[in-house]
Amino acid sequence: MGRPLYLHHPYVIVFLAAGVVLATREALVRRYLGGERPSDDARSFVVLWAATGVGTTTALLVPFTDVATMPAPALAFWLGVAVMLAGFLLRLAALRWLGTLFSHRVAVRPDHRVVEGGPYRFVRHPSYTGAVVTYLGIGVACGNWISILAAVAGALVGFAYRIRVEEQFLRRELDGYESYAEKTPYRLIPLVW
Repeated sequence: MGRPLYLHHPYVIVFLAAGVVLATREALVRRYLGGERPSDDARSFVVLWAATGVGTTTALLVPFTDVATMPAPALAFWLGVAVMLAGFLLRLAALRWLGTLFSHRVAVRPDHRVVEGGPYRFVRHPSYTGAVVTYLGIGVACGNWISILAAVAGALVGFAYRIRVEEQFLRRELDGYESYAEKTPYRLIPLVW
């Protein structure tokens, strides 16, 4: 039982740099786009962070056990980083389409409107899809099958709850959302859910 590959040089530097990029993006988005608004959150943000936190922590710790290690761990690492960055780019594209309508809270503004362009043509919550893809990349980069399962499961549990809360709120409070939901039947994963 040794240290996971992601803790060896140069992998640790790349892994940490990718994490800093992701965290910086979230902090900047929260600062500049996620202004405070009245919210009907139902603690979904807490559930989301708890689920993704447990999933990610498990994903990072499991490789210390040498159980379910993937073949070609270096290839898995680089593939995982690429998947993380793809998720990052998808989330960034979705946030750019929303612009100032984005909020970390479940809320609408008086001038709020339904956004149907860009990635919102394919799924109703593409920024969450991007985040789930990022968590998938974390699991793959860990080089462990159980890490993949843990990271994705945590993300899916957290985002599924968040989506349920958000959808109930938007259907009730945002004119045109019901029609948009009928035209765009998939919430998170095209052709699946």
